[in-house]
Parts: sequence; C-alpha cells; structure tokens
Amino acid sequence: MPEDARLSKRAREDYLIRLEKEFAFAGASIPEHVTIDGEDIRLRAFVFEIMKKKGGLTDDEQAQVDRVAALVRRKRSAIVREISSADISANEAENLYRTAIGLGRALDTLGRAHEPRSSVQDEARKAKIEDGRRWLGLVRRIYTKERRDRDGFQ
Repeated sequence: MPEDARLSKRAREDYLIRLEKEFAFAGASIPEHVTIDGEDIRLRAFVFEIMKKKGGLTDDEQAQVDRVAALVRRKRSAIVREISSADISANEAENLYRTAIGLGRALDTLGRAHEPRSSVQDEARKAKIEDGRRWLGLVRRIYTKERRDRDGFQ
C-alpha cells in the first residue's frame, strides 16, 4: 500500500471496531509524551510514578490523576473522532490508532490508581475463591437439572 494511500471506509470501520473492544489496549505502549490543550504531559513517566504509589496517593496526587485522566480521555475521544471522520492516510490512521490504544491503557491504569495495592497472595486467594464460586455454580446447575430429570419435572 502506498504511503499516502487514503484510509478506506472499510479500514476506517475496522479501526473504530477495534477501538471499541473492551481490552483493545492490552499490550499497548503508553505514549512517552502527549500534548493536550497545549500542555505537554510526560504520560508514561506519570503513569509509572502513580502506579508505584498505588493505594497510597495523597489528595493532591489523586486530584492530579483525575485531571490528567480527564485530559487523556478528551485526547482519546478527539483521536477517535479524527479516525471516524477525517480525510487521512492509512499510515496516519494506524499511528492515531496506536496512540489511542496507548491512551486507553493509560486511562485503565490511572482509573485503578485509587485502589489499594494488593499482594500476589491476595490476588491468588481472590482467584481461588472466584474459581470455587464458578465450580459451585456449575455443580448446582447440574444437580438441579439431574433432580428435575429424575423427578420428572420439566
């Protein structure tokens, strides 16, 4: 595809669908810098610093996280609008897409900054409890179905 080839309608729709997926940002790189409303934000470093303090943020730091998250959300929305309607090349669309998923990853991380830090043991315990609940639900459904079949109820 030539470098200046315009973005086709189908490719545009594909990008928009991929951006809407719940975990589109999984594995994406957070942009090093972003400029939003004339403000240059060292986004990757900011997110990294916030995650080191996860669960122990001061009120000022939490306010800063909320402010940056709002700016990033606005920037991501602007990128999605640009992909959906601007006359851009396929390369520009790809770059915008990568930036948007990186911003999505930053938003996900910043959104969890207020949560308390959990240990590996806590996460393992939560996963084990959730697995147990799923198994118990499955056993109950099977037992209930067998009981209905055995007793002749439909």
